[in-house]
Amino acid sequence: MQSKLHAYEIVYTILKEQILNSQLEYGSQLPSVRQLAQQHRVGTKTIKTVLKLLQRDGLIRTRERQRAVVIYQAPFLKKENASVRSIVRKRTAILDIYRTMELLMPEILAFCAKSVSVYELPSYEKAVKWIKRPRLTGSWQLCSNIIHDVLLSSGNFLISSFYASLEIYAEVPFLAEYQRLITGYTPYTELHHADWLLDCLQSDSYTVQRSFAAHYRAVLQTAEKSFDLLTALHPDVRDDGEPAFNWNAGWGWDSLYKKIGRDLVEKIGTGIYSPGTLLPSQSSLGKEYQVSLSTIRKALKVLQSLGFIETINGRGSVVLPHEKWRIHQRSRHPNHRQDTFMFLCGLQLITFLIRPVAALVIDRQDTALEQELQDRFARSPKSCLKEWMDCLLPRVPLYPLKVILGEVTDILNWGYFYSFYTSTSPSMQKLNKLGEHAFLSLQKGDREGCLRDLNEGYMYLFQTIHSSCIQRGESGAGLLKVP
Repeated sequence: MQSKLHAYEIVYTILKEQILNSQLEYGSQLPSVRQLAQQHRVGTKTIKTVLKLLQRDGLIRTRERQRAVVIYQAPFLKKENASVRSIVRKRTAILDIYRTMELLMPEILAFCAKSVSVYELPSYEKAVKWIKRPRLTGSWQLCSNIIHDVLLSSGNFLISSFYASLEIYAEVPFLAEYQRLITGYTPYTELHHADWLLDCLQSDSYTVQRSFAAHYRAVLQTAEKSFDLLTALHPDVRDDGEPAFNWNAGWGWDSLYKKIGRDLVEKIGTGIYSPGTLLPSQSSLGKEYQVSLSTIRKALKVLQSLGFIETINGRGSVVLPHEKWRIHQRSRHPNHRQDTFMFLCGLQLITFLIRPVAALVIDRQDTALEQELQDRFARSPKSCLKEWMDCLLPRVPLYPLKVILGEVTDILNWGYFYSFYTSTSPSMQKLNKLGEHAFLSLQKGDREGCLRDLNEGYMYLFQTIHSSCIQRGESGAGLLKVP
C-alpha cells in the first residue's frame, strides 16, 4: 500500500516534469493561478504553494499580479551530452510509450471527437492563427493542446490524465523539435499539424480512427528514426532497458483509508471474507497495510456506513450479507459521489483498454494463460471477467500499458461491482456467460471471438451500471457517454 501524497506534491511533480522536459518551454508563461487550480482540480492556495516550490528550485520566476515565467532551460537545448545520453539510454522505454499511444489513442480520439465541435475547442483560435502563419517552433505543443481539448470533452478526466503522463515520459518536446539541433533531423516535415488535426476531427468516427492510427504510426516511426540517429552519435551508450513511465490515476481524490476500504470491500465481494465472518482485528489490519489504527478505523467506518460490515463491541467487525449492503446511499455523501464517478470513469476507460490488452497477450501464445484460466473457472468464480483481468494484467508486454491498466483496475474495485449485482442476478449471469464464451473461443483458437466477447462484457458492464447511476441521480454520470 503506497503512502498518500499531498495534492501540492503531485501538482508540483507534474509541473516540474513538464518544465524539465520543455513541455513548458524556457521563457513561456504558466497559466494563471486560477487556471492551474481548475486544470489540476485543487485550490488556489495549493497552486501558490507549488509555485513557491518551483521558484525555490530555480525553475520559474514569479512576480505579483503577473503569471509565472519559466526560467529553466533544458540541457539538451544547450547541446549538453549528458542530457542527450540519458535520453538515449531510455530508448526501449520511450518507444514503448509511443507504441502504447499507437494502440490506444485512435479509438479513444474517434470516440471523444463525437462529443465536441472543433470550433468549441479552447485551442481553436490559436490553431487558426498558426494555420495562417505555420512555423516549426511550438507546432507539437499546439497539436498536444488540441488533442487534450478533445480528450477532456469526453467528461472522463482519466483519459486526458493518462495521456498527459504518456507525453511527459515520451520526451515529446525533445524528439518532436529539439533533437534537430543535435541530429539535423526534423520530424516536422513528416508529421501532421494543427490544420490536419482540425480537418480530421470533423470527419466521421471511422475516418477519425483510421486517420489517427496512421498518424500515431508515423509518430512512432519518426521516434525510431530519431533514436537511430542519436544512437549513431553516441555508440557507446547502451539501452538500459529500464521502464520509464508512471501514472497515478487517483491523485487528488484518493485517500489512503479509501484505498484500504476498497481493498477490504473487494475481499468481501470476492468471498475472501464471507458473510457472518469476522474481519481481522484492527491491529492486524494495521500491520497488514502498514498504517496507523486511526487510518484503519476510518476505512472500517466507510464500510460500516455502506452496510458491508457491522462493528460489535467486544467482538470486532462482522461481514454482513449482500442484502444489507447500502451502496445506493453513496450518492448522499460528496466523497462517495466522487468515488462513484471515478468508478464510472474507470469502467468507461477499460472498454477501450480490454481489446488491445487482450490482443497483445493472446498473440504471445502463452500456453500458461489458457491453463490458468481453466483452473480459475473450475472454481466457479463469482466474476469470470475478474478472472480474465487477473490473468491478463501480469502478462501485458508493454510496461506503460500495464501501468495504465493496473491503475484503472485498482479504481474499478471489484467489490463495489458486487454491490450492484448478486451472483444469481440475470446481469451477473450474462457477464459470466460472456467471460466463459471468451475462454471457449480462446481454447478453439478463435482470436476474434475471444476479443469480441471480452469487449462486449465490459461494454455491457459499463452500460448497465451507467444507466443505474443515472436513474439514481448520481452526480456526473450523465457527463459520460456510452462508447
